[in-house]
Amino acid sequence: MGIRGKVFAAALGAALTLLVALGAGGYERELNSRSLREAWFLGKDTTFRSQSFYKDYVKTFPLPKTGVHVARIEIITPFKEMVDRARNAPDGYNPVQAEADYKKAAPPLQVKVRLMLTPDFPGHTPYTRPIHVGPIYLRDPDFWREFEFRLEQAGEVEPVVVRGEPFYSGGEYSLLAGADVYLAYDPEKVASRPARVVVKTPDGQEVQAEFDLAKLR
Repeated sequence: MGIRGKVFAAALGAALTLLVALGAGGYERELNSRSLREAWFLGKDTTFRSQSFYKDYVKTFPLPKTGVHVARIEIITPFKEMVDRARNAPDGYNPVQAEADYKKAAPPLQVKVRLMLTPDFPGHTPYTRPIHVGPIYLRDPDFWREFEFRLEQAGEVEPVVVRGEPFYSGGEYSLLAGADVYLAYDPEKVASRPARVVVKTPDGQEVQAEFDLAKLR
């Protein structure tokens, strides 16, 4: 086989691997070598095919009339986490390294919730507030602890770790803009069937997102 034929065969093999990764269904608690290779190919793909994969793992929500904005809820399966690792890795990252990384630190199933502050739930008091009223109030970066987060299947699944990462606006004055909240779960406690993520805000609003883990990787 000539060089051109080998290049074509390699490209065809990569395309077939990617199609298998996209077509396969069912949440995988543990990833074998084949699944890790498929995740690597999907992470390195830059076409619309990888975009179609990502869309099923995230739900976005409109700005509410009042209160904080629960902007998006994302479910991150072990397979998707390995796709993300490959996508964000530097050039030269290969399937062998991906498998070694997995064996070193197998990812849990995670839920990621993005909270955005709004004028009704701001990060600070207005700058126009008269100084005699009092100092400018800055919201605690751990404000996300005022919220309730649940993953439900037959009943509530308890997370093993909950953490929040505040993020800030740019510009001359860097101010609290929101937080990303991560809830990690033992994959053995989460079944390959529909799951619901529920977020309850301090003012009593409830946002829900449905994910069918039987159809996700």
